[in-house]
Amino acid sequence: MPSQPKPRLNLRIVLLTFALFSAAVTLANTFWVMFKIQKRELIENALEGNRAYAARIAAAVEGVLSSDLDRLEYGSAIVSKNFSDRQLLAVEARRLLEQDNSFNSVLITNADGTIVASAPERLQLNGQSLQSREPLERRKPLVSNAFHSITGNLVVFVSQPVFDANGQYLGLVGGALRLEQQNTLQALMDLNRRQNGAYVYLVDSQRRVLYHPDPQQIGRLIDHDRIVDAALSQANGSLQAVDRDGNEMLAGYAGIPSSRWGIVSQQPMAVVQETLSVTALKVAKGIVPLGLLGLLLIWWSGSRISNPLSRLADSAGRLDVPESYERISAIPVDYLESWQLRRALLLSVSLLQEKIGRLNHQAQSDPLTGLANRRAMQDALTVWLESKKTIAVISVDIDHFKRVNDTFGHDVGDETLRSVAGLMKQNSRPSDLLCRVGGEEFVLLLPDSSIAAAVDIAERLRLSIASTALEAVGHITVSLGVALWRAGDSMDDVFQKADQLLYRAKQQGRNQVVAEQESSATGPAS
Repeated sequence: MPSQPKPRLNLRIVLLTFALFSAAVTLANTFWVMFKIQKRELIENALEGNRAYAARIAAAVEGVLSSDLDRLEYGSAIVSKNFSDRQLLAVEARRLLEQDNSFNSVLITNADGTIVASAPERLQLNGQSLQSREPLERRKPLVSNAFHSITGNLVVFVSQPVFDANGQYLGLVGGALRLEQQNTLQALMDLNRRQNGAYVYLVDSQRRVLYHPDPQQIGRLIDHDRIVDAALSQANGSLQAVDRDGNEMLAGYAGIPSSRWGIVSQQPMAVVQETLSVTALKVAKGIVPLGLLGLLLIWWSGSRISNPLSRLADSAGRLDVPESYERISAIPVDYLESWQLRRALLLSVSLLQEKIGRLNHQAQSDPLTGLANRRAMQDALTVWLESKKTIAVISVDIDHFKRVNDTFGHDVGDETLRSVAGLMKQNSRPSDLLCRVGGEEFVLLLPDSSIAAAVDIAERLRLSIASTALEAVGHITVSLGVALWRAGDSMDDVFQKADQLLYRAKQQGRNQVVAEQESSATGPAS
């Protein structure tokens, strides 16, 4: 046989090297896409979770302060009847102190600010002057910022003015909350300590820390902090920012109207990065075996692959493209080895698309109830509005949901939300879109529906919820507003109309449905 010179290049090695490189790029690209999606989802969930947590704590603190003001108002009414009776004043001060753990000390002053009665008596405050003149000058119910009291303690002062029957100003009744000592406010904040690096702190309108899980931070003034600025604006929201110590934070914030204080719930970005690293490791462990299988198939068939290999290797670098499955399926294969390689790549595409699809689903779903979130709702409306068919909007709000959280705790409140979501699924059509748009607020979108059909569904849902006994909570009710979008209407106006009808249902007694163009609500008042 005639001898032939040995080729300089080994086509098998060249093609195999190219195929290995393409596979590596595919795996890296797959990992990067999932990494970015997961990171975005974790950050959005952390921001929303902190926003909701801050709002719940702010509402609870507002409730505590309102309760304190109510107790002092009652005491003010008692002492105003005989303000000159020092024994009566002392008895009332002692009663307010011993009634519960709200105040660490209680005092009553005359119109000049001189303390005429106080409790506990061991502080010996009688005869001394009030440190701050603000409550005396304003002569209104007041929750002060933090200041150092007569005894040198850092306190917050809650006060009510005292007027006689003729409206003459006699003085005030006030309670002091020591920031470094147990009281109702301190107990509330301690009850809501967070885990996994997240924490909550409370600041007054002068930016002084009133509560912090680190006692050393209490009393510190915070300057130049975007998160604190947002909280003290009395808005409710979330942001990603760097705190005064240079740490990147994912924060939620809320204001407390009665005191102009602010609540911040935040966690370091480093915690999210750590969670992301663990998730990335799990994803890598799931991808590597499949990648190794593909590489083994390539190695086994590399010596016999020609043109199909080039096309398959080219497609392998773009597995995350939606049409990649059809492109690979269209590649002709003439022998078993190329058929197996094509099959392995198709399997990789299917698994990748499945994982990306699952991550996208998670990004458009409410993590607590599994219902669609606002992003999914907007995507659906974009499609539905083009059809120019009617869309019924049912706005749903759980009645007295705050009582559930305050009475049974937020875990039971979350379970109640899940139960309501389950009942919504049972009482809706397959074509309807169920969304959670807020804490206890839901929206049902009914495509191609009349107002009468929407009212029937809303009433059925109301009756189902009202008649279902939930574990721990018992029976709850919902109020619903029903509006209809027609071609040419503004969708925002329809949502606003549904909310207005919902508020009307609340005002008319709750546990009822109020629909567009109806003179009365359906269902009994609660």
